[in-house]
Amino acid sequence: MSVEFPPMIGKYKILGVIAKGGMGIVYKAIHPSLKRYVVIKKMTERNRSGSGERFKKEAQILLDLQSPYIVHLFDYFTDQGYRYMVEELVDGFAVDAIIEKQKKLPCPVAMLILQDACYALKYAHSKGIVHRDIKPGNILISRRGEVKLADFGIASDARSSTYDGSKNLTMSGVALGTPAYMPPEQFEDSTRVDNRADIYALGIMLYEMVTGTKPYPGSLSIENLKTIKKGKYTNPRKIDKTIPRTICKLIDKMIKPKAKRRYQNIGCVIKVIKKYLKHYDTHELRVQVAKTVIASKKYEIPAIVQKDKKKIIVRRIVAGVVLAGLVLFGLWESGAVHKTLLRKWYSEVSINLEMPHSLSQNLDLPARAFFYKNDNDKLPEVSRSHRNFYVRGSRFYENIFSFGTKKEVFRPAAKNKTYNIRHLYLKKGEYRVKIVVGPYVWWKSFSAVQNKTEIKCDFLKNKTRKLNIKALAYDYETQKNISEARVSVLFNNNWVDINAIDPEKIETGAVWKIKVSADGYNDELFSLLIDWFQDDLTVSALLKKNK
Repeated sequence: MSVEFPPMIGKYKILGVIAKGGMGIVYKAIHPSLKRYVVIKKMTERNRSGSGERFKKEAQILLDLQSPYIVHLFDYFTDQGYRYMVEELVDGFAVDAIIEKQKKLPCPVAMLILQDACYALKYAHSKGIVHRDIKPGNILISRRGEVKLADFGIASDARSSTYDGSKNLTMSGVALGTPAYMPPEQFEDSTRVDNRADIYALGIMLYEMVTGTKPYPGSLSIENLKTIKKGKYTNPRKIDKTIPRTICKLIDKMIKPKAKRRYQNIGCVIKVIKKYLKHYDTHELRVQVAKTVIASKKYEIPAIVQKDKKKIIVRRIVAGVVLAGLVLFGLWESGAVHKTLLRKWYSEVSINLEMPHSLSQNLDLPARAFFYKNDNDKLPEVSRSHRNFYVRGSRFYENIFSFGTKKEVFRPAAKNKTYNIRHLYLKKGEYRVKIVVGPYVWWKSFSAVQNKTEIKCDFLKNKTRKLNIKALAYDYETQKNISEARVSVLFNNNWVDINAIDPEKIETGAVWKIKVSADGYNDELFSLLIDWFQDDLTVSALLKKNK
């Protein structure tokens, strides 16, 4: 830039002019003791006290912000009536210049830049400072890929309105900032915005980095403000389908029109960014950022591959195989394959076993079925054909893989209960089945030649057994056997000596009340629920002497 400049400003040697505007000039200089390049900002206006105080306030804020992600302030001074700030020189470009050159950035690169900007804001917010002018032009990137947040000229400090006790530099009801990056509340009153305004602006910047365009028009008008307040914008994936949905969701949450619906602190944004970036080599991403800055023309960033892409692909393949296996297993076990593709060669075999139900919960007698090929010789057992009987509709497995399964409705007054086996499909032919229920065994030959073969098994229907009752009595104190004890049973509503009852009439599958008595002792009563398959009962009674 061919602009005249003084050889020295204070103790700093001036090397040239970086930029010049209506309110100031930016020089490139050398720090006399640190021997490093610095930036000197000169405020050219002398008589505007408000601008001067704002310039001073920016210096005071930067002095408190010692972070590698924020431009460092070296000095603040006045010379010949002018105010100066000396800051570190970020040898590179602002993000807006990079977007202009590259048109847009790959998502991983954009997320890395966003992450560093978030770190800067996290530190500033922890100090009670809201930047209020986050935009690509204020995010600087060095030739080494370092990201720095700059320009705290309109930042607000929650700790105090100003450092010297003067009145607030931002008047209530005034909108400060860059319209394209301002949230709705900042248009109404810049003094009342908080850290969520910075989060909103970062979301707009992320949108611009990955799409190359802004979600809302940059001009300030009533129509544009209405659009911003409604939060209506083009989804990034409609512009570029390669943009991950994760980033779209992140942007959408960051730029919600209502502040209470956005991320409430920058830490939440960082968490999402870290989760995304953990799949990439961040060092390689920073190298690409640096190369983008160094390049004089548009830099063709090579395809960025996730560092764990192979693992992700393998995991997805394994998950897909497992899922497919589960689906196929479910279809096979439910019989869907046999009923459709294999119905010409297979017969669906079902067994309905009817037997007395257990009077005690979960004490049904175990029942199993075994199937054999009926070759009238060795009778080889059919592989994987063992089946347990259960009440239809009572198993969780059925609810997942079986369709149209009817649950067995049991009536408490019913004496018998019907049990079934899980789906069994046999190749059409001749078979035998062996049903084992506790001590009972039942053999049957059958033909499975139709699409459905139903076997009814009722050999245990209404089954009862003779109940053998044995009673023993002992003295409560001495534990000695009382040989003269008597045993009575409540039979036909009368207590009858057990020896006077026909043994054929004492059967299982009922509630029996038994009384043990002895002379000189109190009676002891028992009320016992005897299942149909329980045929031997021993009662031991401890009798207390009469007082």
